Amino acid sequence: MSTYQIVPRAETSNLADVLRWRAQHQPERLAYAFLHRGGMAESQMTYETLDRQARTIGAVLQRKGAAGKPVLLLHPPGLEYVSAFFGCLYAGAIAVPAYPPHSTRTLPRIQAIMDDSQAEIVLTTAEARLSI
Repeated sequence: MSTYQIVPRAETSNLADVLRWRAQHQPERLAYAFLHRGGMAESQMTYETLDRQARTIGAVLQRKGAAGKPVLLLHPPGLEYVSAFFGCLYAGAIAVPAYPPHSTRTLPRIQAIMDDSQAEIVLTTAEARLSI
């Protein structure tokens, strides 16, 4: 028998609501796992942890006035991206994902994305920030 619960449609109207519901009703259940190329889990995150991280990011974005505005997410693949994406949803911001630049050659691409999206706020990892 499956241990998964079906999320009630009446309580959830969007992806952020689904995460909140899962964090309340299934806090210790695995939400996401980031896999190595060999298929082994590199890192994992429960619904409770994801919700907590996303709420923290969302609160910062709200204080910055990001609701309804594009936010550039410069994250390599991984769980930090997932937290940032849901943080945008919680803040009511528009997530604009982009892979972080590898060198000065890719900086024009990032600038073009920022210009096109009109993003004034950028979220990234400490590691990716060093490469910018």
